[in-house]
Amino acid sequence: MLGVFYFSTFHVSFSQNTQSNDSADAKHVYDFSVINGENLFTMRQTNTNYVSANRILARLINKKPSKVDRFLQFGISFLGVAVTHEEGHRSILTDLEIGSVSQPFSIFNGAAYVKGVTDQTLIDLRDNNLNDYIRLHTAGLESDYAILTRTETLLAFEEDNFKNLGIDYLTRKASMIGYYLTNLIPALFSEMEEEENELERDIVGHDIYGAIKNLYRPNEEFYRYTNFDDLTEEEKKFTRKVGWLSILNLINPMLLGKNNFKFNENLKVNAGLGYTMAPFGGYLDENFWFNYKNRYKIHFYLRQFHNKDNMFWGMGIKLFNHSLFVDKIILNSELHYWNQPENLDFFISNSTSGVGGALDLGYKILNETENESKLYLNLGLSHKTQGFLPEYTSLDKQTMFNLGFSLAW
Repeated sequence: MLGVFYFSTFHVSFSQNTQSNDSADAKHVYDFSVINGENLFTMRQTNTNYVSANRILARLINKKPSKVDRFLQFGISFLGVAVTHEEGHRSILTDLEIGSVSQPFSIFNGAAYVKGVTDQTLIDLRDNNLNDYIRLHTAGLESDYAILTRTETLLAFEEDNFKNLGIDYLTRKASMIGYYLTNLIPALFSEMEEEENELERDIVGHDIYGAIKNLYRPNEEFYRYTNFDDLTEEEKKFTRKVGWLSILNLINPMLLGKNNFKFNENLKVNAGLGYTMAPFGGYLDENFWFNYKNRYKIHFYLRQFHNKDNMFWGMGIKLFNHSLFVDKIILNSELHYWNQPENLDFFISNSTSGVGGALDLGYKILNETENESKLYLNLGLSHKTQGFLPEYTSLDKQTMFNLGFSLAW
């Protein structure tokens, strides 16, 4: 369930900062996913397509920018946050072969919902698959965080500019942190009452309160909507811990429109922190972006997972939009390693390791000579061992074939 806290003054004050290292006619690459594994509209697929579609819309709007256009961009971003957040929740159910209905536009009535699921279905999921049941709560925020990281990567590598991405970036950042701030200021969120018809109820209610209550007390009598006063003192303490950690998302120069820092003629870098929840607690990232000669664009991260009392380590590296054979091929690759609590348990100190990776090749199939725009066919393969990897919908071992296209324009 999406709680929306759009801080308009925050948004307006920074939307004027449109620092860009791109020329007005710079070519950008827009990726679109058609197939991502067996299921349609996975979290990764939805996020990929949303970011590219929003970038194109912003670029078209900004051809002749005005104050009205800024409000239009904000309106698109406002709705975009609702759509992708709820799709994050819905994608978990789809992977588990549970039907549901995403209704992000009910945000105009106060809250966006994913509904159409019976209580008994959710009870069975909680009792037989607690990890996925907790992730059902946290997946919306996971999706928000993943899109923010995608946007920061585009900015750091000058694949797009703050003028096009800034409004969506700041809107989503404010929304996500605002949601987490309800952990510190519960009055920001109105208590929810369950609808009489169970099919009209949101699947989880308040994402964070529900996740934490079920991490601590998965065997309690079932109900969907957990309010702050329903939590025990120990649970409230953990909730506040998560709230304070979320403020680390503000430690990023891009919030001031600073894409990167130039070390020398060949190297540009940037760095930032990020935090969000996971099915067993949460994780903190230290992100680093290195752009060498505008050819080798590398995103490296260190990651600290945590459950109730223990910390676990992970890391990853990604090669972004690397051109081969004079732009005939675009290569994207990534590799991840992690230690996570055994069985993704909230209380345990024992850990288990896992790896994941992906390789995607875009092959140029069409070149428009007049404006030099190019169309690429993308083929890829991704694999992960058992465990949690953001945007990968399944917590089980998974291998996926990926098909899509990219527009260089």
